[in-house]
Amino acid sequence: MAVWSEVPVSVIHNNYGRLDAEFFRPEYLQIDNILQRLPIRKLKTITNKIDVGHVGPMVKHYCEDGVLFIQTQQIGEFFLDLSACVRIDHSFHELLKKSQVNNGNILIARSGSFGKASIYMENEVINSADIIIIDINKDQQDINNLYLLAFLNSKYGSAQLIRYASGGLQGHVNLTILEDFKVPVIPTPIQEDIRQKVRIAYEKTAQSIALYNNAKQLLESELGLDKLVFEKPIGYEASFSEVVGNNRADADYYQVPFRQIEKHLSNLTVKPLAKIASFTKGIEVGSKYYASSGKLFIRVSNVKENGVETGNSDKYISNELFNQLPSFQPQVGELLLTKDGTPGICYVVDEITEGVISSGIVKMKMVDQDLSPEYLALVINSKICRMQIERACSGALIVHWKPVEIGRLKIPILSSKLRQEISDLAQKSKNARRESARLLSQAKKRVEDLIEEATNHEPVS
Repeated sequence: MAVWSEVPVSVIHNNYGRLDAEFFRPEYLQIDNILQRLPIRKLKTITNKIDVGHVGPMVKHYCEDGVLFIQTQQIGEFFLDLSACVRIDHSFHELLKKSQVNNGNILIARSGSFGKASIYMENEVINSADIIIIDINKDQQDINNLYLLAFLNSKYGSAQLIRYASGGLQGHVNLTILEDFKVPVIPTPIQEDIRQKVRIAYEKTAQSIALYNNAKQLLESELGLDKLVFEKPIGYEASFSEVVGNNRADADYYQVPFRQIEKHLSNLTVKPLAKIASFTKGIEVGSKYYASSGKLFIRVSNVKENGVETGNSDKYISNELFNQLPSFQPQVGELLLTKDGTPGICYVVDEITEGVISSGIVKMKMVDQDLSPEYLALVINSKICRMQIERACSGALIVHWKPVEIGRLKIPILSSKLRQEISDLAQKSKNARRESARLLSQAKKRVEDLIEEATNHEPVS
C-alpha cells in the first residue's frame, strides 16, 4: 500500500528547507505532533556543547599504549563498546581538544548507525572520531543526562535521530538540526527513577564485562597462551611436502605465529569441532523476500559474542516465510557461529530469538554432552581458535570459512573442574548482562509510557 504525506511549503521552510520525502514520513510527523503537545526543551537550551569529534586520517597516530580513541562502531544503545578500541598517542590527543570525551558526555554516531546514543561514565578523558559529543549543562534543573540518554534510545528519541540524518546516500546527522532536538520535560522524581535504573544497568554491564574477561583469562592461562610469545620474522619457509599435504600454496598460511599455535595445540588435549557439535548451515532467502517488518533475517553483522544485536540496517522476512523455515531458526541452547565476512564469532542462544539465520552463519547443537555450550563458545572466541580460523581463511580476497574446515577446528579440552569454573563465570556474565538489558528496557518503556499517558491526558505518576 502506498504511503505519503502532504505538507505545506511553510512547514518545509520551518524545517531547514528539507525537501527529501524521508524527512516527512507519516510516522515522523506523528511523533513530532505528539512531542509538540508536551512541555519540551530543545537540546541546545540544556547543553554546554554539541559538537563533532575529529574528522580526518588518524592511522599514523595509532599506538599500543595511548589514549582510547572511539569511533562510530563503538556507539551502542546506552553504553559504549570499548572492547576493540584503537589508541592514539598522547601528544595528538592533547591537540584534539574539541573531540575529547569526558565523564557524563552523551555520544551519537554522526554517520552510519543512527538512532542510538551512548554515555561515557569513566573518569579518564578519551578521544573520538566522527562522533557527536553532547555535554549536558549540569546547572540546568529540567533534564538529567541519564533520563536524556533513555529518551534518545526510546522510540521517540531514536526516530528523531534517524529523521535528522541528511537525505543523502552517505547520511550524517546535521548539527544545526540536532540543536532543535525536542526533549520532553517530565517530573523530577520520575527522571530520578529512570536515572537510577540506567546507573544500575551500567554497573551490571561493567560486572558482566569483568566476569567475561575473568573467564577468558582463566581459559587462556590454563591453555598456556599467556606465556606464548609470537615471533614475527622478516621471512619464513615452507617445504614442498607441506604445500602438497595442506593443499595450500599461499604464503599467509605458513606464517610463523600460525605454526606456533599448531605446535602448541599438539601439546594439548583437543577434539575436532565436528565430534563436539552438529551443524546446520543457514539459508539465503534472496532480497526479493525481504519485508519491511516481520521476523529478523539474522546476518553475520547481527551475531556478537554476547547476543544477537539489531540495528537500522536489519533485514526482515514475512511471518509466512519464517514459518516455512523451522530448521533455520535458532533454538535456546544451540550456538550460532559466523563463517563468512568476520568468521569465528560464536554465541550461545540463551533466549528466544525469532528469526532465520543467513548462509553466512551455522547453528550448532551439542553432541558431546560432557562439554557445556558456554565453554565451547568461550574457547571458539579465544585466541587459540581465532588463530586457527584466521589461518584456515587466509589467502582469499573474500573471507569464507569452509564447512569442512569448521569441522576440523581443534577445541582444547581442559579438566572437568576447570571447564565448570569457566562455564560458571561465563554464565554469571550473561546473567548480569541480561539484568542490565532488563533495566534499560524498563527505562525506555517508562519514558515511552509517560509520553503516551501525557498526550492522552492521563495522570502521570
